[in-house]
Amino acid sequence: MAAVRIVDIRGLYLPGFPDSSAPPGTTRAAGYSPGYTSLDNQGRVYINRDLDGEWARNTQLIEITVEVTSLEGELPDEARIRWSARDPDDPFNERPEVHPDWASTLDENDHDASGSYVMPAGEDNEGTTDRTPGWEEVEGYALSDATETGASTAIAGMRSKIRRRMTDIAGDNLIVRADIEGLAEAAGDETGIMTLWRRIDVEYIRMESAPSLSVEEVPKHFEPVFTQLDFTEARVIQDRQRLALDASTLGETASRFVSEVFSHAGDPGWFCLIAALEPHPVPQARGALLFTGMVTILDGGEGERRREYVEIPGDHPDASHVAFRWDGEQMGFAVAMAVVLADPPRTRLWLEPHDIQSQFTAGDGSVAHAYRHRLFFFPRARRRGAAWEPPGYGIPRRVEADVRGPGAAYVAGMSPTIDIGPARYFAGRTIVFTQHRAWWDPEREQPLPGYEQRTLHTVVHELTHAFGMPHKCGYFDYLTPRRTTCCMNYRSHWMIDADQQLIPGTAGRVGNDLCGRHVKETRRVRLEDNRGLRWR
Repeated sequence: MAAVRIVDIRGLYLPGFPDSSAPPGTTRAAGYSPGYTSLDNQGRVYINRDLDGEWARNTQLIEITVEVTSLEGELPDEARIRWSARDPDDPFNERPEVHPDWASTLDENDHDASGSYVMPAGEDNEGTTDRTPGWEEVEGYALSDATETGASTAIAGMRSKIRRRMTDIAGDNLIVRADIEGLAEAAGDETGIMTLWRRIDVEYIRMESAPSLSVEEVPKHFEPVFTQLDFTEARVIQDRQRLALDASTLGETASRFVSEVFSHAGDPGWFCLIAALEPHPVPQARGALLFTGMVTILDGGEGERRREYVEIPGDHPDASHVAFRWDGEQMGFAVAMAVVLADPPRTRLWLEPHDIQSQFTAGDGSVAHAYRHRLFFFPRARRRGAAWEPPGYGIPRRVEADVRGPGAAYVAGMSPTIDIGPARYFAGRTIVFTQHRAWWDPEREQPLPGYEQRTLHTVVHELTHAFGMPHKCGYFDYLTPRRTTCCMNYRSHWMIDADQQLIPGTAGRVGNDLCGRHVKETRRVRLEDNRGLRWR
């Protein structure tokens, strides 16, 4: 009688175990623990990392060591270790906190063609290995008979080793089993579920007068996408009260500022988060009320240029925002263009629609890919491509409206992009303006109550852009019971239903978690393909 036991797995990381290889000032959420074999099914294997956890493009692997014991003493010459691998079910969609409406999106293998749940089903990995078959010889333990699902290795000194190449999509998983060939009676051993994770180090930078961000709360919101965010201790830099002169120069100025202070820019596996003060000199009050009263909603233009407008009396070229009131509801739209007309003197206000990106997919990190599929909702219609379809927000044709000039609305957080040739890319760079009036009291010079949660939403939102994901998906988050909407939405917008139509009364419910689609597509992102990150 003989038995084989898995005694160590290099490249496998235990959540909650300290990582001695972490950079100074960084606390890693998982570490290598000798002898850990993921029998708790929590083990992590990092994408684009070698056996020591260092960045290695298109490399994700483990090295498994087994020991053999035999009551008969010596093993026969033909005895070898037979390795096998299987792809178990991804159990995430069976978690009680996952809303049933998102279960089939997260794991369609467990559902039938109609989307009804059937049972847990394996063979649902989506990634690929960097070589086929995925077994690799370790010196001293000759490899033979390798296929994608199995291989044999020699036993030397009652031990054997093998390396297994893993797939490259977050959430993919594997179980590896070891048995003894050449013996009539032998007991085998197997690992628990080992899951592919990304590991991202986040350089946390804070201006001296900026209140701290709740970075310790951020990582749990990325666990559904199997991404481990490890934040450094805050590096304090000199205050810069305002980044830019005005909103029109903010993008370019912010991008240049990040390049100056992000010390790990271009280093593989690094994002940055900056707690800044204000984006630019900001309005102190709401825009001046230019008009209040009844208006008629009209439309003009053809195809993809068609949009809606209202007209108000007088000369108002600086009109900036229109808020409609009807049946106890209120909804606002930015003014895309104000055109002053004569006879009679009036101003035509062309309305900027609310855009929704409900059909986005994982891409190359480019802004163009993130916003390739778009829906536009106007007060009385939805435009999909060139198709013009009611009801939009269902606002009556004749409706009460308030029109205001430029006012206090300004950015709370941003993800400065990088241009490479004609394309624009998200680049893992996030700025949060901690003295935004939504959560900062300028008179008392301190955060308002709720600062931590409000800024947490912005941090999660902006860091999700780092994966090339768009905002305004229009969906509820993945959680049950259904209370809040995806953190990528805007608080002022309504959400959409299964028919891609708006759901009344769903504004103001944005939470801190992602929707099921953002969860699934963020898992699928291959960050190494994002040219904007410049991960060499």
